[in-house]
Amino acid sequence: MKNRIVAICCGIVLTASTVWGQISVNNFSFELPGSGKIKGWNGEAGADIPGWASDSQAVDSGVESDWPGSTHGSWSGFLMQGDPSVWQLTSYIIQPTDKFSLLVDARNNWSATTPAKLSISLYYDNAGARALAATSVFDLTDSWVTQTLGFDASTLPASWGKAIGIELANGSSPSSWIGLDNVRLALVPEPSAFALMGCGVVALALRRRGAR
Repeated sequence: MKNRIVAICCGIVLTASTVWGQISVNNFSFELPGSGKIKGWNGEAGADIPGWASDSQAVDSGVESDWPGSTHGSWSGFLMQGDPSVWQLTSYIIQPTDKFSLLVDARNNWSATTPAKLSISLYYDNAGARALAATSVFDLTDSWVTQTLGFDASTLPASWGKAIGIELANGSSPSSWIGLDNVRLALVPEPSAFALMGCGVVALALRRRGAR
């Protein structure tokens, strides 16, 4: 029975999520305001779509429900090629040993040529300016797929002690619209953290069994 407990606990460790500590993203699935389709992010104020902002007024980007569906809740965001990027500065302060994982569900809503492209970036706040920390461009299909971007803060000392932010852009050319949903930002643990967690779980289970 003791070996069975050890095996179960090790299984918990091996199948645990690769993220450790979710970082709050305001309006992460674009459910707010939930009052109807909105075109435009209202510039830097972000009042029309809580949590998100753009550097200038968008022409045909915003939030919608129904078509083309969503992966979380009933609403999703959309970005037109040529419109400004949308961004959000979180309240999390970057530490030297932090490793981040940014996940975004995205799809090609419509494009004149394929594939449509999504640009995902992580940045840090540099006295009010967005300083790039990591970025990648992903080819999209007409199905929702989770795209992932990683960032190891140990490689960028300039980011330490600064708030981390998210930026999303339509990187397509020519005309296209892309869908966005379920934006998640999390800290990724060192492998040793899972090992220590596993040891603790095993020790606790054995201790409780021995007390019976």
